[in-house]
Amino acid sequence: MRKESDAVAKRKYPRKSFRKNVSFMCDGKSSLGVGVEIGEGGLSFSSDDKIDVNKKLILNFFLSDKDFFSVRVTLLNVLNTTKSFTYGASFDDVSIALKRQIRAYVARSALNS
Repeated sequence: MRKESDAVAKRKYPRKSFRKNVSFMCDGKSSLGVGVEIGEGGLSFSSDDKIDVNKKLILNFFLSDKDFFSVRVTLLNVLNTTKSFTYGASFDDVSIALKRQIRAYVARSALNS
């Protein structure tokens, strides 16, 4: 079994804790979740809904109080706990502008930690 530190070391982009509400659309159904982490490459979130890996979703979230984003994502993995599911989602076709904003958010948050 892979250690958590091994997975973190292999990540392409740094991540930051992201404890904000998110919404997502899957198969025409809208649901709510809570963010876990965010980075340039994607976002992890938890939800009570069971969703298959490799599923395409529309994920909606506020990066700050005024910056709302709606992006296409692909679910790459799922962690099933007794209370909920935690999903790792990769951004599909993200604009350079959004990547820059996420990079700035992660860097700003890291400096304020």
